[in-house]
Amino acid sequence: PHGDQAAYETLVRLAQDFAMNYPLVIGQGNFGSIDGDPPAAMRYTEAKLSRFATLMLQDIENDTVDFLPNFDGTSMEPSVLPSRFPNLICNGATGIAVGLATSIPPHNLKEVCEALIALAKDPSLKLENIVSEFILGPDFPTGAILENPEELKEIYEKGRGQVRLRARAHIEKLQGGREQIVFSDLPYQVNKAEVVKRIAELIKEGKLKEVASVRDESDKEGIRITLELKRDAEAQKVLEKVYKLTPLRKNFPVNLVVLVNGEPKQVGLKDMLQEFIKHRLEVILRRSRFFLSKTRERLEIVQGLIIALENIDSIIELLKASKDVQSAKGALEERFNLTSKQAQAILEMRLQRLTSMEREKLLQEEKELTQKAEEYSKLVQSQDERIKLFIEETKELISMFKAPRRTIIEGKTSEEAGSLSVVIYEHGEVSPLERFDGVEPTVNILEVPYSDGLFMVSDMGRVYWVAGKQALKGSKIALKQSQERIVGAFTRSSAHDRIILASKLGFIKKVPLADFEYKSQGMQIFKLSENDLVVCLLQAQEEKQVVLFTCSGKAVRFLVSEVPPSTIGAKPVLGIKLDSDTICGMRLVEDGDRLLIATKRGLLGIIKASDIPLKQRGQKGVLIKAGGLIDLLPFREGMEIMVVTESGGVFYDRLSEREVKAGKSWSLENDSIRRIVIVR
Repeated sequence: PHGDQAAYETLVRLAQDFAMNYPLVIGQGNFGSIDGDPPAAMRYTEAKLSRFATLMLQDIENDTVDFLPNFDGTSMEPSVLPSRFPNLICNGATGIAVGLATSIPPHNLKEVCEALIALAKDPSLKLENIVSEFILGPDFPTGAILENPEELKEIYEKGRGQVRLRARAHIEKLQGGREQIVFSDLPYQVNKAEVVKRIAELIKEGKLKEVASVRDESDKEGIRITLELKRDAEAQKVLEKVYKLTPLRKNFPVNLVVLVNGEPKQVGLKDMLQEFIKHRLEVILRRSRFFLSKTRERLEIVQGLIIALENIDSIIELLKASKDVQSAKGALEERFNLTSKQAQAILEMRLQRLTSMEREKLLQEEKELTQKAEEYSKLVQSQDERIKLFIEETKELISMFKAPRRTIIEGKTSEEAGSLSVVIYEHGEVSPLERFDGVEPTVNILEVPYSDGLFMVSDMGRVYWVAGKQALKGSKIALKQSQERIVGAFTRSSAHDRIILASKLGFIKKVPLADFEYKSQGMQIFKLSENDLVVCLLQAQEEKQVVLFTCSGKAVRFLVSEVPPSTIGAKPVLGIKLDSDTICGMRLVEDGDRLLIATKRGLLGIIKASDIPLKQRGQKGVLIKAGGLIDLLPFREGMEIMVVTESGGVFYDRLSEREVKAGKSWSLENDSIRRIVIVR
């Protein structure tokens, strides 16, 4: 009744990942932004249903819900959707009607599903158990930190209240002893551009005198609002002032008003969960009745066709003697005790059904239909069976969608509460380990905390980064040159403040992490001479030693402290003297370590770290393995490694010292090793 513009605005919101926890629409084109930019006109955009929306419509054609006339009676529409996906709880809702308003915060799908399973098993489960063990609190698409978890039980019990949110922030060190505050997410429904504008106004008005400048450094990898502080400013005090004066701290109202049996009602969280379970059990019952009816109808026909095949000669004679179709149908029903549907199916049967193979197919179909009818009959007759199926379907939802929590509940969860193993590929892609296909050349496998940053260095000496949350979902950085390749990666939290980079021609450099943390993508941190490339990187640990090894099998060992720390603009220093050779790799070792030697052809061996003399940086290496060296790894009994070959093959191995010393090797036939990654 409101025209297509209102419908388009709704569709746009359903596609926005900053408005919806689990978008119901996949949009192609400009669908607006968190800065408040309007979407493109509808003629410029395309859309399709997401997997979540498909789950909401699943089984709608199987008589699972009632249909009613629409507003003008021209068509029929469902009174409610079957919705296997708990959309109202997971995506939330905000709306206002005549004298009524609702404000339901979004929640985490995994937590909601676990609560539904627990409540289906034990309907007497108390709200305090649901809140403490399953649903920790709201989970907003923009993340942020929830500050008042102690009020959640009362809010969920009464169905109304307020949750207090603040933007997540961290403090970074800058050169010259200065600091900057970085906001990496926003409270729900806060306009990022307005926040930046408000902070700029406060600086201009003198209310934030300690802030030198504000910058919006956000990009496709995530939100990043940077406040650079003046030299003597106390970052923590400035942060509190910013929270107080801007929408970076705000309240979100909770008002759980929903329609229960067509009537608006204020409910608690447990009531909402119970209503969803009740709805799904009704859908399963109606679906089972529908399928049972269809199965019995088909079984009736199949049994009639089997009777026909067993008495085919008699039936043919009967049909030849019949005057017309109606008399033939009546004769079939009377002589063979058939129903009207069975007699009609026999009359419509094609001659190809007379073959013995077709008869076997019908007997097999009869068996399968009988089993299905029994299963559907159990579901129709038994509430326990329906609950069991509901639990199975809800568990499938958890396995179908990986849903890490975005919003931190202060005191319950922390920014370090979760992490995920990710694979880093040479072409700049990062994806969860579960999606690893072994096709693309691999650089490393790392454990990335949800809230951390993943940094990648290319062979051209440039650094790129993705935020931890994006790394979990899977992302790909845009490398500046088509031939550029990633050679190493590390997380911010485990980088020991510095990283060491080594180049093909034997140069080495130790760079403070603060010099390039979250700066522009593709920033040059290693100046390369002609024909040189960065080949590897390590996380600098001052108490350890560096082993640089060449492709011809030579190695040099020296202290990490011998490599002078330098800025990103400084030139690298010499790590090893080379004679027409190139660096193959670099590892950190200690005096007592044993090292696994691996060649390109798959030959293995073990030496002591002390077999490589400890020298000063810039000396010539000693020969440890003649020709074809690919890696020199610190050896641990039972260590697991992933081996990537030049042809793109991937295999895993668990190593023992006894096997290696007994002459263990990898059979590669016409292939060779490209890279070895330590899995654990």
